[in-house]
Amino acid sequence: MEQIGADERAAVCGLLGSVDESLGAPMAPVWEAALRAVPRHAFLPATVWVGEDLVECSREAAPEQWSRHAYADTAVVTQVNDGAAAGPGERWASCSASAPSIVFRMLDMLDVGAGHRVLEIGTGTGWNAGLLAHRLGPGRVVTVEVDEGLAAQAAGRLEGAGLDARVIHGDGSLGHEAGGPYDRVVATCSVRAVPPAWIAQTRPGGVVLVPCGLG
Repeated sequence: MEQIGADERAAVCGLLGSVDESLGAPMAPVWEAALRAVPRHAFLPATVWVGEDLVECSREAAPEQWSRHAYADTAVVTQVNDGAAAGPGERWASCSASAPSIVFRMLDMLDVGAGHRVLEIGTGTGWNAGLLAHRLGPGRVVTVEVDEGLAAQAAGRLEGAGLDARVIHGDGSLGHEAGGPYDRVVATCSVRAVPPAWIAQTRPGGVVLVPCGLG
């Protein structure tokens, strides 16, 4: 795991306060411990894009600004144009890191407990899977990512952090039957309908948590 300095520890405390304010209550101790042990900045790429205009922010060129975005309670875009190079006027978001308050609200709603196995759909940066792996321990988290490059990057970050979450490159709508059944299934991407595979791979009495997309 990347060493955390005094500045990062202060930033984590500030983020914790922002998330608690957004949630309207103190974060559960198990998730506060995960936030402190699995810092968000360690799961963000060296370049992110911010604002409606997707302004590029590089950790190397503007480290203080990059750090502010890493520890703000806002979403940041972590990939544009499916990883292809493009000029400023040609950028579109293809992956983002959700606002931390959204992440922890969903983790709280997921209501995981000791011994649970979790399937996550949409690995992204790997931070959410890392928080779950910290909470549940080795061999309890499987996460599926359709973008091969993102899956490889997330796997590397998780390994570097010493967190045991299995990253699968594949179609998330199919889940990952070989790792099931799961006590919890959580999607970080919105869907219009819950794929049958997610239900089939969930234990009786389990929970499937998804953001719903309308239209």
